Amino acid sequence: MARKFGDFALTERLTDASRNRICASLHLGPKTTQALQLIADQSALLDPPASELPAAPPPDAVTAQHLLEAAGTYVAKTLPRLPDVLATRTTYTFDDAPQVLKGNEWPVRSGLHLVSNFTREITYRDDHLPQTPQSAKAVAVPAKSQEQGLQSWGEFGQILALIFFDTEKGDLTFHHWEHAAGGLVAVYRYKVPKSASHYTVDYCCLADETIGSSRRGSGGRRGGSPVGDGETVLGTPFHKVPGYHGSLFIDPESGVVRRITLEADMEDSRISRVATVIEYGPVVIGDRKFICPLRSMNLFEGPPESGQPGNEFPSDMPRALQPTATLYLNETSFTNYHRMGSEIRILTESETPPASHP
Repeated sequence: MARKFGDFALTERLTDASRNRICASLHLGPKTTQALQLIADQSALLDPPASELPAAPPPDAVTAQHLLEAAGTYVAKTLPRLPDVLATRTTYTFDDAPQVLKGNEWPVRSGLHLVSNFTREITYRDDHLPQTPQSAKAVAVPAKSQEQGLQSWGEFGQILALIFFDTEKGDLTFHHWEHAAGGLVAVYRYKVPKSASHYTVDYCCLADETIGSSRRGSGGRRGGSPVGDGETVLGTPFHKVPGYHGSLFIDPESGVVRRITLEADMEDSRISRVATVIEYGPVVIGDRKFICPLRSMNLFEGPPESGQPGNEFPSDMPRALQPTATLYLNETSFTNYHRMGSEIRILTESETPPASHP
């Protein structure tokens, strides 16, 4: 069934409400639930069906501007005051690279499938060291790394700050209302031209040239790497500062940003898609409640890793079966938030415990 849906693309977002309703009504098992989640992830940057949008009228110009100002204040003043915290960052990586499904057969594409997972502890301080907007970036990591696909930094506020900084010379306007877990949210669309962008995309490496063979590689490494039979693939690191666009989901009561989407404009590039979605929600840390990242999703479509040195397609594999690009999808969750620090209580002489009760 998953293979039948491998080339199936949604034209509207599969929302959490619809996905949960499908899972509950059909009593799906864990593998089918995961397959449905992957379909939902690929539609995450689309608008939901019109039938799921609230019938609320758009805000007037003054109210719309007030919401933006509240969100800007939240990003500039409230978000940077998060305490130093520790959290667990767990990433599951999927791709749609060809697989050998049956013995003695060619690798075939069968849709997105789990490749690896990786868990590590992170600190808010690591993510939020003072940085300029120019340092926000996305990096595509080769398959032999522990965390492959698209990686982004700045979920704790840096990406939000970048968007508000860049949209001063771009467009940011109200688009529609949506239902969310905490109530209605105002969805604003933004678009940043390349001339105003400080968002960078890096990848290592794209193939430049093949020597000693008529077959061109589809990927390479810095400085070149021998492949066999005298063939060498020379690779060039990819670096681009593209324009980008997306949406901000703003709580109208507090100005808190509940969700962001970002998609780079990668036209005229062998890396055809770079996109990020980050979802925020309330988390209890110590005895207080804070808004922190709960989940992020990254999409990256670029040169197939199977064409890279050391991981080539079979020499006799028909060219028609060799993919021209691979889609990578990373699902990341942030859990186990707790404060990083200690507490000290100073007792006065009258409060000193008796010697018999140290």
